[in-house]
Amino acid sequence: MKQICIYTEDTDLAESFRLFFEGKYHIELIRTTSEAEQYLNDPACECRAFIYDAINPSDEDLEFIKRMKSKFPALNIMVCYVYFEEKHISETLLASQVDAIIYKPFDLGEVDRQLQKLFTKPPINAPTVNQTPISTHNSV
Repeated sequence: MKQICIYTEDTDLAESFRLFFEGKYHIELIRTTSEAEQYLNDPACECRAFIYDAINPSDEDLEFIKRMKSKFPALNIMVCYVYFEEKHISETLLASQVDAIIYKPFDLGEVDRQLQKLFTKPPINAPTVNQTPISTHNSV
């Protein structure tokens, strides 16, 4: 069973993910960025996708995502947040650091479809035609 890690401070969202994906994925719920790093550094960790729930992505969020992508280049990173025209960080900059973006409010079925796309993409060193992240919004 594929393992996905979900970082969120929203307990209702965490429970929704857990219930929806029960039996399909092994879910690891993570509440802090330090807990995420500790968990992903564990040699026994088999996490294939990391879902990062951000309220409104900040420079701090971006730095954490960059660090995770650098330390774990094979890890698929998906960020979830509410899209606003005025954001603290550039949409293009965020998109360059993640494999998928899901805009809130979202349907968990859509999250599952995006995970399936991530799990079937070519290995990190394989040549690809399109390097842009998967998005549920037309502006990316």
